[in-house]
Amino acid sequence: MVFSYKGLYNGSLVEGLLEADTKAEAVSKLKAQNIKVISLKEVSLKESRKDTKFLERFTSNLLQLLKSGLTVDKALLFIAERERKYHQKLLKVYEEIRSGSTLSMALRLSNLFPDFYVQMIRSAEESGSLEETLSLILDFIKEENELKSSIITAMLYPSFVFGVSLFSLLIISSYVVPKFRLVFQSTDVKLPLLTRAMFFLTDIINYLIVGALVVLLLLFVYLRYALRKRHQRLKLESFLYKLPLLGKLLLNTELIRTFQTLYTLIKGGVTLNHALDLAGNVPITLRMKDAIRAVRNDVVKGSSLSKAMKSHQLFPDMVTEMVAVGEQTGELAGAFYQIYTTYNEEFKTSVKRFVSLLEPAIILFMGLIVGIIVFSMILAVFSLSEGL
Repeated sequence: MVFSYKGLYNGSLVEGLLEADTKAEAVSKLKAQNIKVISLKEVSLKESRKDTKFLERFTSNLLQLLKSGLTVDKALLFIAERERKYHQKLLKVYEEIRSGSTLSMALRLSNLFPDFYVQMIRSAEESGSLEETLSLILDFIKEENELKSSIITAMLYPSFVFGVSLFSLLIISSYVVPKFRLVFQSTDVKLPLLTRAMFFLTDIINYLIVGALVVLLLLFVYLRYALRKRHQRLKLESFLYKLPLLGKLLLNTELIRTFQTLYTLIKGGVTLNHALDLAGNVPITLRMKDAIRAVRNDVVKGSSLSKAMKSHQLFPDMVTEMVAVGEQTGELAGAFYQIYTTYNEEFKTSVKRFVSLLEPAIILFMGLIVGIIVFSMILAVFSLSEGL
């Protein structure tokens, strides 16, 4: 936590910021500096979604500037002058450092950086390994962005194919088929069963379009409600996790992000308890968040990490076994690295397989429907010619 304080030092009024875990610890730190506390307030920092593209750009630039020999404050001023969107906030970071704040506290106050980022910078300041830590953070952010991009890219083409196919089907059922129907109805020729069935189905599709839109709207409203209510969200997540292929992809994504975070934090010098605490904010689903927080509580009480994870069904056996090996060999960071790289490769393979199955399935399904419609029209034309 960050506290804003006012106090007296040798009879003079002083004010500033202080980082401490509790208010009592903050008072103790100020007393150790011979500051008589007048007021002490916690600075409220709202956690919001962070701009990962900015984080990657900022970290890369800061790392390169520090390697070139610039001091932290000059490097920050250089970046702030070239950053349009976050110019003012980065200038504030620069000013905080110039006034005596640590880099980690200044970054935290800007509210541009997630907790894990700030904690790793704080550990780097204590160990004097800022450049190495920035390199670790940069690798983490790059892989995180790559994971997001791979998911979006994988779903982009199938979504496009499905959208175009659905649009084509609606055009055929609401415009093309009715035109043919008018022609056929003007004759007394009995149409083939397939053609009559097709006319019946297109009638249903046209009538159901409005109903389908209403259902989609209600589904959207329900999902917004479910995502806000804990018990409803847990039910929805349980359903998603049980789906054959999608459930596995969801679990793999959560495992990748969780263990990638744990590896980066442990490698950066953060303690296991604190790393678990920070990693509990990383997953998307409440089930995984709850599982990590429960694991953290068990570890605090004295349980080993592998044993704590084994008591929660969400973690596969391979994960708990690899963690157990890491504990025995004293290479926990290495175990985390192996877990997230293994699941990352499996995730990429699963996504490719999913997309390779989804694309032809959509094309085949829509092609079959269009083929049936065209074939039924041809049959109707033949019947009409025979009747004449």
